[in-house]
Amino acid sequence: MGVQNKNSTRAELEAYKKKTQAETLKALEEAVAETKPASSRVAPSILPTDEREKSTFSTIRQGTATNALTKIKSSTKRNTVIDPITGTAIITQGNLSITIPDFTELTGFKTSTYQLLDALTVKLTETGAKSPIVALSLEEYMEKRGLKDKKEARKQATDDLETLFNAKISFTEKRKKGQEQDFHDIRIIDSKGIRKGIINVSFGTAFYNILLGYPIMPYPSQLWTLNGKRNPNSFYLLRKITEHKNMNVGKKNEDIIAVKTLLAVAPNLPSYEEVMAGNRNIADRVISPFERDMDAVEDTLTWTYCHSKNTPLTDEELRSMSYDTFISLLIKTDWKQYPDQTARLERKSERLEQVEQGKKRKTSKKKKADTE
Repeated sequence: MGVQNKNSTRAELEAYKKKTQAETLKALEEAVAETKPASSRVAPSILPTDEREKSTFSTIRQGTATNALTKIKSSTKRNTVIDPITGTAIITQGNLSITIPDFTELTGFKTSTYQLLDALTVKLTETGAKSPIVALSLEEYMEKRGLKDKKEARKQATDDLETLFNAKISFTEKRKKGQEQDFHDIRIIDSKGIRKGIINVSFGTAFYNILLGYPIMPYPSQLWTLNGKRNPNSFYLLRKITEHKNMNVGKKNEDIIAVKTLLAVAPNLPSYEEVMAGNRNIADRVISPFERDMDAVEDTLTWTYCHSKNTPLTDEELRSMSYDTFISLLIKTDWKQYPDQTARLERKSERLEQVEQGKKRKTSKKKKADTE
């Protein structure tokens, strides 16, 4: 089994190197080719242009808690229980729950709340995470977000900090050796404020320690500029695709993700049951908004529908997209650019090789002991 894993990792590394070389050649070809309009969803929905600024990446510590947290939208009130006396809300999604006191008084978790949390976590990550205290200038945050009005940006950041400060999260995640660990009522941030143009926060002690144990992921800058009002699902869709890419880098499915998986993290798309209880128009209420908000991430990637093994859709499927067909589909993504992961895959290969050598030494010692 160990030999299979070792060979598999080496094969993944070689395949990744070939893939990156092919992508580089493809990008050069596209740069000199005349851009033609997309004729259908079988071709990329948005084609790259020379004028469009390339997406850039930051790095962020991320894991079970942060990835689940950044998919919850409290304004939809899905999976939400509000205490009629205290006004405290408990929002549950999967293994994670958020407790928000004075729920009716606070603005609640919005797309901008997660964009601020990610900006603070990126700052923590890229400054070495030596302390839970983070300072981010309002000017830098506005530049990341593409905000122009300083007064409005400060108000938005103040509201989002208040939401993060008041919220507590509880979740279960698997630790080493597959053991599950429960975390209850973890504070995201312990203190916050904006003074002299600087956003100052201190991550909660437990939350900070959890972040320290999380791996680092490339973070596309477009996640900060996506407009939560114009494209209410785009942030959540792109963040999920980014997490999927990072988790499966070097594997065959790194750029393939199921429509069902993406629908599960799009908080502003109604469920099938909700649509059927209303006007029953799946195309207008689910499929079209989904495609619109996927198209909005064009600065980072292009996408197409496909079946397994990247099989294209038939003309009939394109003409009359039923809900059953829609939820059975996969999404093939094509990143405009992505940080080279060769070194990471080589380190993974080396670690597996060391583990395999360790197993061989143990087996050799055992055989020697048995013969003595």
